Amino acid sequence: MRAPAILGLGLALSAAFAVVGPGEAQAHPGVEGTRNLSMGSMARASSFGTNAALANPSNMPFTQTFALEPIYQLGVQDRRHGIGFVIMDSLNNPRISVGMGYLVMRGSPTVSFTTSDPVRVPTDGSEPDLTEEVELVHIAHQTFAAISVTVVKGWLAVGIKPKYQFSSLRFRDDQGVAQDANERLSAFGLDTSATLNFAGWAAVAVVANNLVGNNPPPFTDEREPELEAAGAVAGSVDTGTLSELSDYPLTVAHGLAVFPLHHPDFSLNFDGAYDFSTYHFEKHTRLMYGGSAEFVVGPVPLRFGTQWDGRGKGSADDRFYVSGGLGYIKPPKLGGVGVDLGVGFRQQVTGPPLGDRRETVISFNLGLRIRPDL
Repeated sequence: MRAPAILGLGLALSAAFAVVGPGEAQAHPGVEGTRNLSMGSMARASSFGTNAALANPSNMPFTQTFALEPIYQLGVQDRRHGIGFVIMDSLNNPRISVGMGYLVMRGSPTVSFTTSDPVRVPTDGSEPDLTEEVELVHIAHQTFAAISVTVVKGWLAVGIKPKYQFSSLRFRDDQGVAQDANERLSAFGLDTSATLNFAGWAAVAVVANNLVGNNPPPFTDEREPELEAAGAVAGSVDTGTLSELSDYPLTVAHGLAVFPLHHPDFSLNFDGAYDFSTYHFEKHTRLMYGGSAEFVVGPVPLRFGTQWDGRGKGSADDRFYVSGGLGYIKPPKLGGVGVDLGVGFRQQVTGPPLGDRRETVISFNLGLRIRPDL
């Protein structure tokens, strides 16, 4: 019992820092899970079911669930469509919970640049327009298996999530040949997590994403997207609706969840995260923090979250987001099937826009909960 106690003390200290210190650190760029998104990605310590498999595998054992869930997520500005299918089971074994899933995303960000060849020759004798806009194809795939082991039943669990992940950012040149605008990622990744639950009154969690298999951002202040094959003049690229964030950043996050009614239907959450990949070129760690709440009224969960994203050095590119959502949950009877329906959004309210508008993300899920009569 000494080792779990020491680990539990470390987790508690980490969660205490999460309340006042540095919150979106995602494991996939296009599919976060509807509950996770609705709560600003600030509910790791209270996550459950398929959302735990996505955000914090060590939380899977604390809610007995067998669920199958398709998920759809839309990033409006860069037309980022994400689809996922997740299966999660914590019913069949009291010590081991498992989950698996496939997530895919396709985005269509646009960038513009100055080209050395006129794209339009005016007939009125004016100067030719040397600005060209290109639509990129942004694709990310992930296949994962989440495994959680209960160390002390009802109190402490640890989890790992091995996965294969792929990311590419491409465009077609004048001959129709696909060209890479950023280094392609094709690698095995690994997430780890641990959760300590204080008799159902509170929980603390630590999650590390992409310990291996992380990738750099598509561009930095010192490096533009690679658009030479499109005829871009060096130093002229306007990144438009292309996000500056890494698809799979190396992150560490910690969270605290409090259950004032001693029941998971009402939770208050405080999370923090550190992104070590996106601004590595600046020798800067991206800091994020925020909080969220969930209250279940009958079959309807009401969710709300906030998030501050510090991005790069200085405060000029800081962003603040609000998020919310609701759902309908019908628990399954013994030997029956229930449903988990949810919709959520995240909206940027301050900070630089993505293109000409601030970021908006929408998510929808329709899951089945099954309780076999074993």
